[in-house]
Amino acid sequence: MRGEILQALQVQVSREIDFGLGQRIVSVNPLEPRWDDIELANHNVFRLNKRNEVVWQVRRVELPGSPSWTEKHAMAKQWKREGLIDGAYTDQGFLDPFTSMNLDERPALDPEPKGVWRPGCVVYLLTRWWSYVLEPETGIATCTGDQVK
Repeated sequence: MRGEILQALQVQVSREIDFGLGQRIVSVNPLEPRWDDIELANHNVFRLNKRNEVVWQVRRVELPGSPSWTEKHAMAKQWKREGLIDGAYTDQGFLDPFTSMNLDERPALDPEPKGVWRPGCVVYLLTRWWSYVLEPETGIATCTGDQVK
């Protein structure tokens, strides 16, 4: 439920998609105004079972040829030291959490139940810059190459 605090992760649910059988996919935000853990921030989508235990934490697949996360973190730290002002450039590295999660039910194989993930549905995740498609069985989010406007 939106606003619910997941004590084990020390985060708050911002969005959720019902996955059926008491499971759900959730996008989370920090309890404090800032993320303390950049890895948690950049991987802030989880599938939870009916006991709120983590089934998976999202794994990201970036566009071919894009810098690795190690390179992104190093560049962000350098730019931060140089005084470039952008919320993505932090002392910890490159901050790029998922900011939106949407369920597209139009391609679903079955019309019901509405509002619940089912085969054929597509889950889209967005960051400040890019769109991703989430594979809900595995937790792999693949960058589509579509920029967010």
